Amino acid sequence: MSAVTGVPSQSVGAGHGRGGAHVSGVRKARGFTLGRRQHLAAWLFLMPAILYVLFAFALPIIYNIMLSFEQTSPATIADITAPFAGLANYRFILDDPTSRTAIIHTFEFTFGSLVGQFIIGFSLALLFTLRFPGRTLGRSLIIVPWLLPLIVTGLIFRFLFQLEGGAVNQLLIDVGLVHQPIDWLDNPHLALVTVLIANIWLGVPFFTLLLYSALQDVPVQVKEAALIDGAGAWQRLRLVIVPIILPVIEVTLLLGFVFTVKVFDLVIALTGGGPANTTQLITTWSYNLSFQQFSFGEGAALNNVLLVLAMICAPLYLYMSRGSLRSSSGAEK
Repeated sequence: MSAVTGVPSQSVGAGHGRGGAHVSGVRKARGFTLGRRQHLAAWLFLMPAILYVLFAFALPIIYNIMLSFEQTSPATIADITAPFAGLANYRFILDDPTSRTAIIHTFEFTFGSLVGQFIIGFSLALLFTLRFPGRTLGRSLIIVPWLLPLIVTGLIFRFLFQLEGGAVNQLLIDVGLVHQPIDWLDNPHLALVTVLIANIWLGVPFFTLLLYSALQDVPVQVKEAALIDGAGAWQRLRLVIVPIILPVIEVTLLLGFVFTVKVFDLVIALTGGGPANTTQLITTWSYNLSFQQFSFGEGAALNNVLLVLAMICAPLYLYMSRGSLRSSSGAEK
């Protein structure tokens, strides 16, 4: 019994316990409600991005895969579905000489572009690490090709490489390298090389900026230590600098591959896939199949080659960039 009120102490304790349980339950309910509200708010903020991914990426990819298994024609354009064709469209891609040539040209074009862009971009990045007058202006001007739309770049190079009055032919004649104009765009042996030159010029800024940023992160102490040890310029580059920035080089080459393998506007503006389909790539030939010959199923089947490449490149990119992701997550912690 309580000494003050005369109420048994056990009753007071029991009442206090029931009141504490009630308060605790209210707090848990409020906390649970607040947690649900925060969870709901997070999903509401994510919903626009989810809808964008669904409508801009997921649905077109699913529809393209479905289309590649259908027998399409101008008569089925107005219908949502067409007769099932099985693997006929894929067999056509494997048997069609132009489709096979387009796939081969795509890989040749991509490999040549990456080699040229990397060599020139890395050389310019090393140049900009030196101190010389006009370095800041040069770094600013190097991004100009990257700012131009691909169709504009294609038209510029078309005027540069045209047979009559082209600046390239005029320059070669003036310096005495050739005696008559070269038909760069209509020669089956030179047309793909011309497109390759234009694409290298277009991609050099991307390689230069990323590699220059990576070179800026190389510790000065490491380069000074190599210099003190007697390493020459080539040895410092090969044994010290390149191993440090190798992850950036890998990611840059992978992104360059993704950007190059889907080039379309540049080829259309320069050659249109000609002459005699010698500059047809996967993108241009699938466009020709789909929107000029109205063989949407065959064009979709050829486009799925790019889809497979994208599915390969995505995990590769995540694997190669794992170091930077871990460092950023560690910095946040």
